Amino acid sequence: MHIPSDVRTYQARQARYTGPRGPWLEHLIEDEGLSYEDAMRELTGWECVPYVDPVRGHMATLIKRNKEVHFAIYRKYRGRSHVTSKRIADFLQPLLDANVFLVTKVAKDESATFIEHLGFERLGSTIDGNVTTYILNTIRHPGAHHAKSPNSRIRRIPCDVRPASTRRPSERPRLRHL
Repeated sequence: MHIPSDVRTYQARQARYTGPRGPWLEHLIEDEGLSYEDAMRELTGWECVPYVDPVRGHMATLIKRNKEVHFAIYRKYRGRSHVTSKRIADFLQPLLDANVFLVTKVAKDESATFIEHLGFERLGSTIDGNVTTYILNTIRHPGAHHAKSPNSRIRRIPCDVRPASTRRPSERPRLRHL
């Protein structure tokens, strides 16, 4: 059986992705294209907090500098139900209790849906708009049917998304004149 060259390369490098920095090394080298030395240099100054599952072992790592946090998950656990928002919330709660608040940064081209689901709220962005900062004061713990906590934002979704010109006269909103 022929194994593609990119898979062989990844398997050869996989031995480097061990220890508390493992998921971050994997992300920086495989996804971002950095060399091993550059990836190690990028991680200096960050505290590594591994997420270890009792059954599956080391699945992810949170890096922390002051109040700023970032989370990386091993490729084999990405996109599956292994690392869920509930597990991450339970993992983040002791850090949040110790630090009062946490912040994270998201690039313009990346989605912030998952961190907003955890409870991070938009704080601001850089002048050029390339990086947006989010703050976490309280973790949302969705219950049955994704119930929101009382302090969460309510997003209003319009029921009828058709343009007003295509609606029947009875469906158009009426304006009251004073």
